[in-house]
Amino acid sequence: MGAALNNIPVEKIDELGNITPNRAEWLTSHADASDLSAVEVERLWNRFRHLTGSNNKATLQPDTDALPEELGNDVFVKNLLNHFPRLKTDDSAISFGYFISVMKWFDEVKLHRKLEAIFLYLNNGDPINAVFLAKLLKHMYPNKNSTQVKELSEEIMRDLGTVETGRLNQQEFVDGVLKFIPREELEDILEFHIIPPDILEEIDKLPGLPLPPISTHDHDTADDVGINLVNDDQTKQIAVQLAKKNWRKLALALGFLEYDIEAYKVQNKYNDAATIYELLELWRDQESTMATTTRLKEYLRQCGFETVTKVLK
Repeated sequence: MGAALNNIPVEKIDELGNITPNRAEWLTSHADASDLSAVEVERLWNRFRHLTGSNNKATLQPDTDALPEELGNDVFVKNLLNHFPRLKTDDSAISFGYFISVMKWFDEVKLHRKLEAIFLYLNNGDPINAVFLAKLLKHMYPNKNSTQVKELSEEIMRDLGTVETGRLNQQEFVDGVLKFIPREELEDILEFHIIPPDILEEIDKLPGLPLPPISTHDHDTADDVGINLVNDDQTKQIAVQLAKKNWRKLALALGFLEYDIEAYKVQNKYNDAATIYELLELWRDQESTMATTTRLKEYLRQCGFETVTKVLK
């Protein structure tokens, strides 16, 4: 995958090195350079700040930065970050611009290219054998014992036609996956959207929602900036009201990925109210002075939760 990601064009992004997150044009400049919409860049900026744990840090250093717990313990995520393109001036750092460029690649790239990249990533481009496959399957089927996993890996290798060589090259991997997994199911599994199409369609139908100025001062308060921030009591009420609705729609609109949602569902023992409450609280922390009642009302309306906006008086 390293080769695939390192070929992503970043020339326009490199020109943004002199712009810092506290500048008003931070989001719009990155949108212009990456050919993404402002709302997509805003969502990715929220994601990036979650990764770095900072409201104003423009680079991520995977080898030294402490990733959020739900990601830091995931070997797949850590290895994937290691294959992101790095700054020419600091080969240990991933800039926000490079981050959004990679996310755009995942959003737009065709299925076979994703499969080729997955192969390169899985074993650094080396052929896959039954022993390596067994290691992967152990993560997928933790309830199976070693013998069962070994038998399953050998069966899959036989089905893929690797009896003679005992190894799977990139083309065999791509052909085998396309052969044994229905294309529609495979596209669903590997689908990645910065903003889900249904949410994006609803946003496009709405009048333009101006992006608020970015503040990097943790000590700012509602009085300082003349805005009404969402409070804890309001997030509790919203969580209770959304618990029996399709609350995932709001979570996605606020910038959380499906991966995040699932991780927090598990963490909260599949309690819907507790999960959406924690996600709303995390959104408040990430957004700081941008976590206003006006913005949350707009997100709720976009997602079809007009009645819930009454909580945000």
